[in-house]
Amino acid sequence: MKKIFLIALIIAILGGVAGIFWYNQRYTPVPSEGVTDGNTFTNFRDGQHIPLDTAKQRILLIGDSMAYSLMFRAQNYCDFNGHDLFVVTYVAATSQTYAQSDTLEYFVDKFKPTFIIFVIGANEMFALDGPQRGKYFDRIIPQTHGIKTVWIGPPNWKEDTGINQAMMEKFGNKQFFLSKNLHYTRVQGDVAHPDRKSGSMWMDSIASWVMRDSYFPIRLNKPEQSNPVHVDFVRLVVKVPKRHNADSTGAGDVPVSDEGDVPVSDETDVPVSTEKDVPVSDENDAILTPDDTI
Repeated sequence: MKKIFLIALIIAILGGVAGIFWYNQRYTPVPSEGVTDGNTFTNFRDGQHIPLDTAKQRILLIGDSMAYSLMFRAQNYCDFNGHDLFVVTYVAATSQTYAQSDTLEYFVDKFKPTFIIFVIGANEMFALDGPQRGKYFDRIIPQTHGIKTVWIGPPNWKEDTGINQAMMEKFGNKQFFLSKNLHYTRVQGDVAHPDRKSGSMWMDSIASWVMRDSYFPIRLNKPEQSNPVHVDFVRLVVKVPKRHNADSTGAGDVPVSDEGDVPVSDETDVPVSTEKDVPVSDENDAILTPDDTI
C-alpha cells in the first residue's frame, strides 16, 4: 500500500512539473531575437504574445499628402534599422479615391513591400458620410494582397465628422493609429500639414506604437539623431496616370473621383485647408505631445 502511495505521489509531482512547464511555454512571453528586455514591447493577439519581427523590411509609406510629413523621419528609422523605404504621396486623396482606383495595388506590385504604412483621412475630415466611410476600405484592403498593413489617421486640426471613428471601427486600435490626440504645429501658412519637427515626432509616436502595441511589430528602434535626408518618392497630383485609375474612361488622365470633399488643383502641392486658426511654427519650437501616453 505504501509503495502504491509513493508511486502515485511521484506521478502527481511529475504531472505538476509538466503542467507548469506547459503553462510557461504557452503563456509566458518570450523575447524575440534582438530583444534583451522582456518589457520592451507587450504585443498580444487573442491572448498570445506576438514576436517582434526583426527581419529587414521593405516599407511602403503611402496615402495622401500627409505621407510627405512623415517620410523624412521614416527614412531616419529605415536607415537606422536597416529597412528600405518607398514613399507615394497622392495629393488630395481620400479613402474613396483609393477605393475607386488601383493605385495602391499598382505600387504594391512595383515596390514589393513587406510592410505598408497607409496614412489617410485629412481630405475627408469633414465629409458628411464620415462614419460610413469604412465601406471604402473594403475595396482598399484586397489591394494589399495580405501584406502586413497599419492604417494611420489624420493629424486633426479640428474635430472630424467621423473618418477616425470609421477607421477605428474597421481596424481596431491594434491596426489603426489615432493621430488626432497629438498636438502639432503646422507648416507656416498651412492649417493642416505638420511642420518638419512635428512630423518627426508624429513618426516617433507611430513607430513606437508599431513596435510595441500593433498587431504587426517590426524593428523600429528610435534613431539617436534626426538627420536631414533625401527621400525618393512618387507624388501623384490629383490626376493620376491611367494605369493607376480603375475608372479611367480612356479619354486621357481623369480625376479618380468627383466627390465634393476632394480639393482639385493643378498645383504641385495642395493644402488640405486654407484656414488660419492654428499655431504655426518656424520649426524651431515645434511640439508634438500625446494627450495619453503612447
